[in-house]
Amino acid sequence: MEKKENAISVKVNSSDMVSELTDRAVELISLSRNAIEKNVNKVQTAANFLLGAWIVEVQQEGNERAFYGKEVIKQLSANLTERLGKGYSTETLKNWRKFYLTYRDRIGKPVVSLFDADAKDKPAVSFSGDDFPFQLSWTHYLILMRIERPEERDFYEKEAVKRGWGKRELQRQYNSSL
Repeated sequence: MEKKENAISVKVNSSDMVSELTDRAVELISLSRNAIEKNVNKVQTAANFLLGAWIVEVQQEGNERAFYGKEVIKQLSANLTERLGKGYSTETLKNWRKFYLTYRDRIGKPVVSLFDADAKDKPAVSFSGDDFPFQLSWTHYLILMRIERPEERDFYEKEAVKRGWGKRELQRQYNSSL
């Protein structure tokens, strides 16, 4: 009878261990997924910034608008949609351009050099952690770019980062004139 009691207690302990391991695994997987999501957002935001820079600095020669700008945006949109699928409307490309124009002071060196054909083996984004110039998601910046006054936009951006606001909370706070 003693052997059965020991076997039962081992199963109970084993079950507790598996339960604890499961809890820890779920926590680690959740943390990993959050880290991946944040990095994907950072890379996407940086890519949008770089593409906006390329449109402004190369195609428009540094001007906010080029006389042929609408056609370039329209054709680029059509080409990207043909090659990559949905998500590259003219409105999206205009947002990339606006993003660069709004936040171009964030990155000191010219970012256009990152489009150099010889630099294909180098990462387009080399920022990490707190050094990264954009701490929020692309969707956050779409909301922030609608705010005309730079000091007001900066305030809401800093608050969103500090308080961990999602895009809906950022929009709600802005709409309520925090």
